[in-house]
Amino acid sequence: MTIVTQTKASLRPMTIAEHWNTLVPEYRSVTYPLLVMRVEWNPEYAELIEKISLTRAHNRFRNYVDHEELTRASFKLQSKGEASIRFGVSKSGHGYNGERGDFCLASGVIRGKNLTLFYRSLELIGGFAYDLTLIRGIQNKYFNFNTVTFIATKANVFALKGNSNEKLFPKLQRIFG
Repeated sequence: MTIVTQTKASLRPMTIAEHWNTLVPEYRSVTYPLLVMRVEWNPEYAELIEKISLTRAHNRFRNYVDHEELTRASFKLQSKGEASIRFGVSKSGHGYNGERGDFCLASGVIRGKNLTLFYRSLELIGGFAYDLTLIRGIQNKYFNFNTVTFIATKANVFALKGNSNEKLFPKLQRIFG
């Protein structure tokens, strides 16, 4: 892993657990101004996370994935060997400070057996964990890939008292242990 100040970049594939334990070694808030990492895709992590909250996993997929968009991308991948995917369907709820935020996961590119995801912002506890379930859902329905590359213009660990991440963090520690 190459670390330049607070920017993280790792282009050699590592396991999901190796990356997560490097980025979130403890329950403490931190911001990385840029994150680039490639993981060896392992859907077993997503399956374990889905067991924590099936509802949250389903909501993540429903809010971000448009089935017509995936069908279009699937045909493009078959004919061209690569395809882009647009994410973001609907955002509901109150968000922070009573304002619903923008979509964090903007788009993706599938080229061969690699999925690359582009983020405005990536939250590294709940956001990352439930994005793994989203990726698994995409793979199960449409695609097959060996690596996933995450590119985020900003990545955060929100380690607030009373936040849902506070309860999720120890569960993820056991999964990624």
